[in-house]
Amino acid sequence: MKDNSYHIFRKVHLYASLSIVVFLLMYLVTSYLMIHGDWFQTYFHEDEVAEIMVDPSEISKDNWAQFMDKYHIRGRLTKEHISSTGDLQREYTTAGKNFRITVFKDQNLVEIKTIKRNTAGTLVGFHRIRGFGGPLQYDLYAIMLDLVGVSLILFAITGMILWLKLLKYNLAAWIVLISGFVYVSAIVAYLLIV
Repeated sequence: MKDNSYHIFRKVHLYASLSIVVFLLMYLVTSYLMIHGDWFQTYFHEDEVAEIMVDPSEISKDNWAQFMDKYHIRGRLTKEHISSTGDLQREYTTAGKNFRITVFKDQNLVEIKTIKRNTAGTLVGFHRIRGFGGPLQYDLYAIMLDLVGVSLILFAITGMILWLKLLKYNLAAWIVLISGFVYVSAIVAYLLIV
């Protein structure tokens, strides 16, 4: 490998690692908060229920965005269904809050249940956000997660290339490298079987 190529691989390896470190730390901390939810009261939340009399035109499809703004409903639509009684139920989710909205079928009544998480719960909410859809910030977050995935792949590939360049005749280095492949393969195989 030429010196110029080696330096390019080193820079790609460095920048890929820098782009993933923040997300890896976030996932490490939030995983700990999830595992020890009792210690941090991660799953503690405050519920607030409001019943609002509405005119049917207020909750029509054309005016739904204004209704959400008026009652400070934020987030991405995560669930929508009709209950067995014919009531429309929608759930909007953010990292720190959930909004469960029930539009009753035969009444001019809407129930808004706000579920507010504490700080630990909000951090775990960032851990669980995934996918595209909803307001712009959710799409940007999904793009960042995709870029982190690409960075992880580049980090692994360039790390292998650098490893093989520096330690190509070292038996211990080959044993460590092969052991890593065996370990990861065994974990993946176990998860696929179970």
